[in-house]
Amino acid sequence: MSTEIPKPASQSLPTLLPNLQYNDDLFNFTRGRFVIDEAFEMSQRHVQFNVNELARLAAEAVGANICVSIEKYPDGMYNKAMLLTMDNGTQVVAKVPNPNAGKPHFTTASEVATMDFVRNILKTPVPRVFAWSSKAQENSVGAEYIIMEKLPGIELELAWPTMKTEDRLAVIQTIATYQKSWTSISFEKYGGLYYAKDLDTSSYNEVLYTDADGVAVKDSRFAIGPSTGRELIDNRRATVEFDRGPCIFPSPNLHLLD
Repeated sequence: MSTEIPKPASQSLPTLLPNLQYNDDLFNFTRGRFVIDEAFEMSQRHVQFNVNELARLAAEAVGANICVSIEKYPDGMYNKAMLLTMDNGTQVVAKVPNPNAGKPHFTTASEVATMDFVRNILKTPVPRVFAWSSKAQENSVGAEYIIMEKLPGIELELAWPTMKTEDRLAVIQTIATYQKSWTSISFEKYGGLYYAKDLDTSSYNEVLYTDADGVAVKDSRFAIGPSTGRELIDNRRATVEFDRGPCIFPSPNLHLLD
């Protein structure tokens, strides 16, 4: 599934910068090396995609005319993350999953739906998603992607050493408030959270979760689908076909993976 926010009618299609500067490091894992089975591990962290098209879609998604620069963040283990800067100064973060991120479609689709749920239902200030696609074969980028808001601020680890005690306490209290919100609801099934339209499901009318007041909540936008947990993906388990959910109880297949 893919989606984008509408482009303002007054703007023309963004024009690509012909010489957007990047090299092959954008596609490769450059954070370190592997002692065992390096060729395989590197291949699992290499992903090729159309950089200019990703930049065009990002500019279009935020109403800019053109993307003027792209900068790769340090590699994660499962995704490529990039900072894209537009001609109007707007910056967004683009993520492209590596082959080892999880099952195609499901990992990206679940991540986007979960971010939406956490942001708008649980009121946690996670980045807003501007555009995304979980079907590499159906988009012009040639890979799954998420284009999201770049949140202001700096990493907590940079500020923490010089923070006053009362400021540190305020941070801890804020984090605890978020965690309390996350644990205040109870889903009816085990699995991953998705937009219902991204699943082959007939559970649009089912109870999705029980809220903090014990009220059963239905929300036809969302549904529980296959789990994307690392325990079902790592050590080449992603290539094994088995029931990943959803289920009423923890998956009976989990013991088979030990």
